[in-house]
Amino acid sequence: MDSKGIINLEVLFSTLIIILLLIINFPMIEENLNSNIEIEENNECRLLLNHIANSINEVNSRGYGFNKKIKLPESINENHYSIIVKNNEITVEFNNKKGKSQINPINLVDTNNKTMDSVQLFKGRTYLIEKRLINDNKTHIINQSSIEIRQIEG
Repeated sequence: MDSKGIINLEVLFSTLIIILLLIINFPMIEENLNSNIEIEENNECRLLLNHIANSINEVNSRGYGFNKKIKLPESINENHYSIIVKNNEITVEFNNKKGKSQINPINLVDTNNKTMDSVQLFKGRTYLIEKRLINDNKTHIINQSSIEIRQIEG
C-alpha cells in the first residue's frame, strides 16, 4: 500500500470512532438538556409560589385594610398550572408535579365574610389580597383577623 491509502484508511477509522463516540454520548447529552429544562420549570414554579406566599404573609402582617395585587402568569414555561391557597399553605400543580409553600396561618374569607377552607387561583388573572377585621354578632366572631383573596381582573 502506498502512503495515500494508509492516510485515507486512518481518516476513515478516526471518523468512525468519532461517530461512534457521538452516538454513545448523545443520550447522555439529551438527558442533561431535559434535566436543565425541568430544573428551570421547577425554579419558575418555586418563584411563583414564593411570590404568592410572601404577598399573603406581607398583607397578613400589616394593618386592617392593607391590600396587595398579584398577577398570575398565563403559564409556567408554556405549561398549564393550578394554585390552591389554604389557611397555612399554597399548593401548585403542573406537569403531574406538586409543589407546596408554607404561609403563616390565616383565616380565609369570601366577600361575605364567610370562612373558607381554600381558594383556587386561576392562571392569567389578577387578584387582590386584603386583610380584613371580622365582627359578626350572629356567629359570635369578634375582631377576627382574616384574609380575603378575590379576583379583580382577568
